[in-house]
Amino acid sequence: MSEEAVENVATEGTWAVPMLVLFPSGLIVIITDLAAPWLIGAWICVGLAVLLIATGWIQAVRNGLRRATGWTTCAGVHLVLAWQVVRLLA
Repeated sequence: MSEEAVENVATEGTWAVPMLVLFPSGLIVIITDLAAPWLIGAWICVGLAVLLIATGWIQAVRNGLRRATGWTTCAGVHLVLAWQVVRLLA
């Protein structure tokens, strides 16, 4: 396997970045009363996380799902994203 192919494989880091972006949104949901400015900030974080997750999936599919790693983190970020969306819509 070439070095370039190894570098392009989706890894834990691919899914950890969106998780880090969701962290502020989770704090906003838990700590604040979700006033308008906080709600807007939380939705911006969620939107950015969705873009990063989509980028991760593009990378994983483009370079082969069998070679991709970090499926535990992938599942975690999807669960956290779903929880955040449900909390923000409620």
